[in-house]
Amino acid sequence: MGRTQQAAVEALPPYQVRTHNASEHSENRMHSDEVARQFGFKGALVPGVTVFAHMTQPLVARYGEAWLGGAIAEVFFAKPAYEGELLTVSARPNTNGAGHEVVCSNEEGIELARMTSLIPGAAPAVDPRSDIAPAPPAGERPLVTWDLMEVGKSFPALAWAPTTADNVQWCADVRDDLPLYRSGDNAPLHPGFVLRQANFVLRNRFTLPAWIHTGSRIVFHRPLRVGHAYEVRAIPEEKWERKGHQLVRLYVAIRAGDETVAEVIHSAIFNPRKAG
Repeated sequence: MGRTQQAAVEALPPYQVRTHNASEHSENRMHSDEVARQFGFKGALVPGVTVFAHMTQPLVARYGEAWLGGAIAEVFFAKPAYEGELLTVSARPNTNGAGHEVVCSNEEGIELARMTSLIPGAAPAVDPRSDIAPAPPAGERPLVTWDLMEVGKSFPALAWAPTTADNVQWCADVRDDLPLYRSGDNAPLHPGFVLRQANFVLRNRFTLPAWIHTGSRIVFHRPLRVGHAYEVRAIPEEKWERKGHQLVRLYVAIRAGDETVAEVIHSAIFNPRKAG
Protein backbone atom coordinates (compact mmCIF):
# COMPACT_ATOMS: atom_id res chain seq x y z
CA MET A 1 0.00 0.00 0.00
CA GLY A 2 1.39 3.40 -0.97
CA ARG A 3 1.90 6.19 1.51
CA THR A 4 -1.06 8.58 1.65
CA GLN A 5 -0.59 11.99 3.23
CA GLN A 6 -3.00 12.75 6.02
CA ALA A 7 -5.05 15.47 4.30
CA ALA A 8 -8.21 16.72 6.00
CA VAL A 9 -7.49 16.28 9.69
CA GLU A 10 -10.53 16.21 11.92
CA ALA A 11 -11.30 15.46 15.52
CA LEU A 12 -11.99 11.76 16.00
CA PRO A 13 -14.71 10.25 18.17
CA PRO A 14 -13.56 9.71 21.77
CA TYR A 15 -12.55 6.16 22.54
CA GLN A 16 -13.04 4.58 25.95
CA VAL A 17 -11.46 1.38 27.21
CA ARG A 18 -11.16 -0.31 30.58
CA THR A 19 -7.45 -0.99 30.72
CA HIS A 20 -5.86 -4.23 31.87
CA ASN A 21 -2.45 -5.06 33.31
CA ALA A 22 -1.67 -8.25 31.38
CA SER A 23 1.96 -8.09 32.55
CA GLU A 24 1.29 -8.77 36.23
CA HIS A 25 3.54 -11.84 36.16
CA SER A 26 6.24 -10.44 33.88
CA GLU A 27 9.89 -10.12 34.84
CA ASN A 28 9.40 -6.36 35.28
CA ARG A 29 8.04 -6.30 38.82
CA MET A 30 6.86 -2.72 38.41
CA HIS A 31 3.72 -4.47 37.08
CA SER A 32 3.19 -6.11 40.49
CA ASP A 33 1.47 -4.37 43.41
CA GLU A 34 4.11 -5.18 46.01
CA VAL A 35 7.10 -3.82 44.08
CA ALA A 36 5.32 -0.84 42.53
CA ARG A 37 4.33 0.36 46.01
CA GLN A 38 7.99 0.32 47.04
CA PHE A 39 8.54 2.98 44.40
CA GLY A 40 5.68 5.16 45.60
CA PHE A 41 2.86 4.00 43.33
CA LYS A 42 -0.54 2.95 44.62
CA GLY A 43 -0.37 -0.37 42.81
CA ALA A 44 0.94 -2.24 39.78
CA LEU A 45 1.49 -0.13 36.67
CA VAL A 46 -0.28 -0.91 33.42
CA PRO A 47 2.52 -1.12 30.80
CA GLY A 48 3.20 2.01 28.78
CA VAL A 49 2.92 0.00 25.57
CA THR A 50 -0.64 -0.91 26.59
CA VAL A 51 -1.52 2.76 27.07
CA PHE A 52 0.08 3.50 23.68
CA ALA A 53 -1.99 0.68 22.16
CA HIS A 54 -5.18 2.31 23.48
CA MET A 55 -4.13 5.65 22.00
CA THR A 56 -3.68 4.18 18.53
CA GLN A 57 -7.21 2.75 18.36
CA PRO A 58 -9.08 5.84 17.04
CA LEU A 59 -6.29 6.58 14.57
CA VAL A 60 -6.26 3.06 13.13
CA ALA A 61 -10.06 3.01 13.11
CA ARG A 62 -9.95 6.15 10.93
CA TYR A 63 -6.88 5.55 8.70
CA GLY A 64 -6.37 1.77 8.75
CA GLU A 65 -3.23 0.44 7.11
CA ALA A 66 -2.23 3.91 5.93
CA TRP A 67 -1.48 4.66 9.60
CA LEU A 68 0.04 1.26 10.34
CA GLY A 69 2.43 1.53 7.40
CA GLY A 70 3.25 5.22 7.30
CA ALA A 71 2.65 7.03 10.57
CA ILE A 72 5.10 8.79 12.83
CA ALA A 73 3.91 8.86 16.45
CA GLU A 74 5.57 10.27 19.55
CA VAL A 75 4.16 9.45 22.97
CA PHE A 76 5.09 10.66 26.47
CA PHE A 77 3.78 9.12 29.68
CA ALA A 78 3.10 11.58 32.51
CA LYS A 79 1.18 9.45 35.02
CA PRO A 80 0.61 5.70 35.39
CA ALA A 81 -2.55 3.80 34.54
CA TYR A 82 -3.80 1.12 36.92
CA GLU A 83 -5.71 -2.13 36.51
CA GLY A 84 -9.38 -1.70 35.62
CA GLU A 85 -9.34 2.08 35.11
CA LEU A 86 -11.68 3.44 32.47
CA LEU A 87 -9.51 5.48 30.12
CA THR A 88 -10.66 8.03 27.56
CA VAL A 89 -8.63 8.70 24.42
CA SER A 90 -9.29 11.99 22.62
CA ALA A 91 -7.72 12.80 19.24
CA ARG A 92 -7.97 16.31 17.82
CA PRO A 93 -6.09 18.16 15.06
CA ASN A 94 -2.67 19.49 15.98
CA THR A 95 -2.47 23.24 16.33
CA ASN A 96 -0.45 23.40 13.10
CA GLY A 97 -3.18 21.50 11.25
CA ALA A 98 -0.97 18.51 10.45
CA GLY A 99 -1.83 15.24 12.12
CA HIS A 100 -3.39 14.69 15.52
CA GLU A 101 -2.72 15.37 19.15
CA VAL A 102 -3.94 12.44 21.21
CA VAL A 103 -4.56 12.57 24.95
CA CYS A 104 -5.29 9.66 27.29
CA SER A 105 -7.01 10.51 30.59
CA ASN A 106 -8.39 8.48 33.47
CA GLU A 107 -11.81 8.66 35.11
CA GLU A 108 -10.70 11.55 37.31
CA GLY A 109 -9.76 13.59 34.26
CA ILE A 110 -6.03 13.28 34.95
CA GLU A 111 -3.92 13.27 31.80
CA LEU A 112 -1.82 10.10 31.72
CA ALA A 113 -0.19 10.36 28.31
CA ARG A 114 0.01 12.63 25.29
CA MET A 115 0.91 11.67 21.73
CA THR A 116 1.40 13.40 18.41
CA SER A 117 0.58 11.48 15.24
CA LEU A 118 1.23 12.28 11.59
CA ILE A 119 1.13 10.45 8.28
CA PRO A 120 3.68 12.41 6.20
CA GLY A 121 3.38 12.68 2.46
CA ALA A 122 6.93 11.45 1.91
CA ALA A 123 8.56 8.59 3.75
CA PRO A 124 11.35 9.71 6.10
CA ALA A 125 14.84 8.38 5.47
CA VAL A 126 15.90 5.37 7.49
CA ASP A 127 18.50 6.12 10.15
CA PRO A 128 21.90 4.72 9.05
CA ARG A 129 22.29 3.14 12.50
CA SER A 130 19.80 0.48 11.42
CA ASP A 131 22.62 -1.09 9.37
CA ILE A 132 25.02 -1.39 12.31
CA ALA A 133 25.57 -5.06 13.07
CA PRO A 134 24.20 -6.24 16.41
CA ALA A 135 26.42 -7.70 19.09
CA PRO A 136 26.79 -11.50 19.13
CA PRO A 137 24.24 -13.39 21.23
CA ALA A 138 25.11 -13.23 24.90
CA GLY A 139 25.36 -16.32 27.05
CA GLU A 140 23.61 -14.59 29.92
CA ARG A 141 21.72 -11.42 30.77
CA PRO A 142 23.60 -9.51 33.47
CA LEU A 143 21.77 -7.36 35.99
CA VAL A 144 21.53 -3.89 34.51
CA THR A 145 23.93 -1.29 35.92
CA TRP A 146 24.94 2.23 34.96
CA ASP A 147 28.38 1.07 33.76
CA LEU A 148 27.04 -1.83 31.70
CA MET A 149 24.60 0.48 29.87
CA GLU A 150 27.21 1.58 27.32
CA VAL A 151 26.24 4.39 24.96
CA GLY A 152 26.91 3.52 21.32
CA LYS A 153 27.41 -0.20 21.95
CA SER A 154 24.99 -2.47 20.08
CA PHE A 155 22.80 -4.98 21.89
CA PRO A 156 22.39 -8.57 20.70
CA ALA A 157 19.55 -8.80 18.20
CA LEU A 158 16.15 -10.11 19.22
CA ALA A 159 14.47 -12.56 16.83
CA TRP A 160 10.70 -12.05 16.56
CA ALA A 161 8.30 -14.21 14.54
CA PRO A 162 4.77 -13.17 15.59
CA THR A 163 1.93 -15.54 14.78
CA THR A 164 -1.74 -14.87 14.21
CA ALA A 165 -2.44 -16.25 17.68
CA ASP A 166 0.15 -13.91 19.22
CA ASN A 167 -1.42 -10.89 17.53
CA VAL A 168 -4.97 -11.87 18.50
CA GLN A 169 -3.88 -12.44 22.10
CA TRP A 170 -2.23 -9.03 22.22
CA CYS A 171 -5.42 -7.42 20.88
CA ALA A 172 -7.44 -9.23 23.54
CA ASP A 173 -5.06 -8.07 26.27
CA VAL A 174 -5.39 -4.43 25.20
CA ARG A 175 -9.16 -4.76 24.57
CA ASP A 176 -8.88 -3.71 20.91
CA ASP A 177 -11.58 -5.31 18.76
CA LEU A 178 -10.78 -3.66 15.40
CA PRO A 179 -11.37 -6.36 12.77
CA LEU A 180 -8.34 -5.63 10.55
CA TYR A 181 -6.04 -7.26 13.13
CA ARG A 182 -8.03 -10.47 12.69
CA SER A 183 -8.15 -10.42 8.90
CA GLY A 184 -6.43 -13.71 8.12
CA ASP A 185 -2.91 -14.99 7.60
CA ASN A 186 -1.55 -11.63 6.40
CA ALA A 187 -3.15 -9.42 9.05
CA PRO A 188 -1.20 -6.37 10.21
CA LEU A 189 0.36 -6.48 13.64
CA HIS A 190 -1.07 -4.24 16.32
CA PRO A 191 1.18 -1.15 16.73
CA GLY A 192 1.32 -1.66 20.49
CA PHE A 193 2.64 -5.17 19.88
CA VAL A 194 5.29 -3.68 17.58
CA LEU A 195 6.37 -1.08 20.14
CA ARG A 196 6.53 -3.77 22.81
CA GLN A 197 9.54 -5.25 21.00
CA ALA A 198 11.57 -2.19 22.03
CA ASN A 199 10.98 -3.32 25.61
CA PHE A 200 11.86 -6.90 24.76
CA VAL A 201 15.17 -6.06 23.04
CA LEU A 202 16.18 -4.22 26.23
CA ARG A 203 15.14 -7.21 28.32
CA ASN A 204 17.01 -9.46 25.88
CA ARG A 205 20.22 -7.63 26.85
CA PHE A 206 19.77 -7.17 30.61
CA THR A 207 17.94 -8.47 33.62
CA LEU A 208 15.84 -5.51 34.81
CA PRO A 209 14.01 -6.21 38.08
CA ALA A 210 11.87 -3.05 37.92
CA TRP A 211 11.85 -0.34 35.27
CA ILE A 212 9.52 2.24 33.71
CA HIS A 213 8.86 3.10 30.06
CA THR A 214 8.70 6.92 29.82
CA GLY A 215 8.17 7.63 26.13
CA SER A 216 8.77 6.62 22.52
CA ARG A 217 8.91 7.96 19.01
CA ILE A 218 8.00 5.32 16.43
CA VAL A 219 8.22 5.50 12.64
CA PHE A 220 6.37 2.90 10.59
CA HIS A 221 7.93 2.45 7.14
CA ARG A 222 5.44 -0.24 6.16
CA PRO A 223 2.87 -2.43 7.94
CA LEU A 224 4.32 -5.32 9.92
CA ARG A 225 2.37 -8.56 9.53
CA VAL A 226 1.75 -11.89 11.19
CA GLY A 227 3.73 -14.84 9.89
CA HIS A 228 6.84 -12.83 9.06
CA ALA A 229 10.26 -13.03 10.71
CA TYR A 230 11.80 -9.85 12.14
CA GLU A 231 15.06 -8.88 13.76
CA VAL A 232 15.05 -6.19 16.46
CA ARG A 233 18.29 -4.24 16.92
CA ALA A 234 19.06 -1.65 19.60
CA ILE A 235 21.82 0.79 20.50
CA PRO A 236 21.82 3.08 23.56
CA GLU A 237 22.20 6.64 22.30
CA GLU A 238 22.14 8.49 25.64
CA LYS A 239 21.96 7.82 29.37
CA TRP A 240 21.45 10.29 32.20
CA GLU A 241 20.46 10.66 35.82
CA ARG A 242 17.50 12.67 37.11
CA LYS A 243 16.10 12.92 40.62
CA GLY A 244 17.89 9.74 41.65
CA HIS A 245 16.65 7.77 38.62
CA GLN A 246 18.92 6.35 35.91
CA LEU A 247 17.49 6.66 32.39
CA VAL A 248 18.41 5.51 28.92
CA ARG A 249 17.29 6.32 25.41
CA LEU A 250 17.65 3.59 22.80
CA TYR A 251 17.64 3.65 19.03
CA VAL A 252 15.72 0.55 17.91
CA ALA A 253 15.39 -0.80 14.37
CA ILE A 254 12.95 -3.56 13.44
CA ARG A 255 14.09 -5.25 10.26
CA ALA A 256 12.70 -7.77 7.80
CA GLY A 257 15.78 -9.17 6.09
CA ASP A 258 17.74 -6.16 4.83
CA GLU A 259 14.76 -3.78 5.08
CA THR A 260 14.06 -1.60 8.09
CA VAL A 261 10.29 -1.62 8.55
CA ALA A 262 9.98 0.36 11.79
CA GLU A 263 12.23 2.52 13.96
CA VAL A 264 11.83 3.57 17.59
CA ILE A 265 13.50 6.06 19.87
CA HIS A 266 12.67 4.46 23.19
CA SER A 267 13.18 6.00 26.63
CA ALA A 268 13.02 4.30 30.02
CA ILE A 269 14.02 4.57 33.66
CA PHE A 270 16.15 1.44 33.87
CA ASN A 271 17.11 1.92 37.52
CA PRO A 272 14.37 3.80 39.41
CA ARG A 273 14.85 5.35 42.83
CA LYS A 274 12.80 3.77 45.61
CA ALA A 275 10.36 5.90 47.57
CA GLY A 276 11.29 7.26 50.99
